[in-house]
Amino acid sequence: MITSQKPHLIPPHVLKLQALYYRLPKNHPRFPNLEQRIRNELSGLYGESRLYYPLSKLPTYHRTIPNIRLFLHPSHFQIDFLVVTPKFLLILESKYYSDDLIFDDTVHQVIQQKDQSYRVFEDPVLQAEEQSYQLSLWLEKNGYDDLPIEYFVVMTNPQTRLRIEPSNNHHAEKVISLQRLPSLFRELNSKHEKNYLTQNEIKNLTTTLIQNHRSYLPNILELNKITPNEILKGVFCMKCANLGMRMTNRYWQCDTCGHRDRYAHENTLKDYFLLIGDEINNQEFRSFAYLNARTTAKDMLKRTATNISGIKRSTKYKLFYDYNTNEFDYLSELRKLRNL
Repeated sequence: MITSQKPHLIPPHVLKLQALYYRLPKNHPRFPNLEQRIRNELSGLYGESRLYYPLSKLPTYHRTIPNIRLFLHPSHFQIDFLVVTPKFLLILESKYYSDDLIFDDTVHQVIQQKDQSYRVFEDPVLQAEEQSYQLSLWLEKNGYDDLPIEYFVVMTNPQTRLRIEPSNNHHAEKVISLQRLPSLFRELNSKHEKNYLTQNEIKNLTTTLIQNHRSYLPNILELNKITPNEILKGVFCMKCANLGMRMTNRYWQCDTCGHRDRYAHENTLKDYFLLIGDEINNQEFRSFAYLNARTTAKDMLKRTATNISGIKRSTKYKLFYDYNTNEFDYLSELRKLRNL
């Protein structure tokens, strides 16, 4: 057996949302909606992380790929977890709902009930079914024919009470609890008798899937109908989360807690990269970081940029961030401080 082949990191679009959350004024009309979206995304990621332990108990050789997003003309499709085994492929759609859930197979909706209020969600079983269909087309297109594909929706919040009528086979057969996953895998392994893939073929297929993964990288400002001049500028203090550090004697100084940091501007450049773009000039950087000295800004940009083009005042600095790292710890700390 084997654990996850592709690291389960914070998806790029969530990093962009987080950066926007910290730099959008709280009195902005879109702030409440943005805050709710962040909560939903983080809850979903937490729910997905809870799948790792039961997946580690699967008894046969397999490879697990989290958050895989593949292109199938004319669009992309995304799978929370894809488990590749010798006998079958398993799609797991993770859902971290709260409160009471009513599954309606007549109109294919999930109704969340809390006290006297209701929220309606799309049918996750239909989502997983569509993912299965798209994956089968993608596999066929890439030379993998007739591989059995199973799909299930895993409810990762143990406090959620599910209400599924006995006659509702559509949901009863495909919606499972987290605790059900190991026994389900054993049942599927017994159900499928034929081995379709060797261990080397599983490795090759997994490699092909990961190489074809394409992250979702939206223009987060356009998506939320926010212009660059509406976001907050300045440098965050990593100790107290105050926005507005000042450059003093080559150090960033926080007037709120007194913390000094030589490299605080690097997080500001990451925010610029996530929110605005991957190119910046000296004047744009000074404006975004509230930095006065052109030569100081030039030295900072030269140390951070991956490529430099143009001369003198037309010089452009290419910014880069590797999404396959966990370098954004400062966002987690700020989230704690802001009680997100």
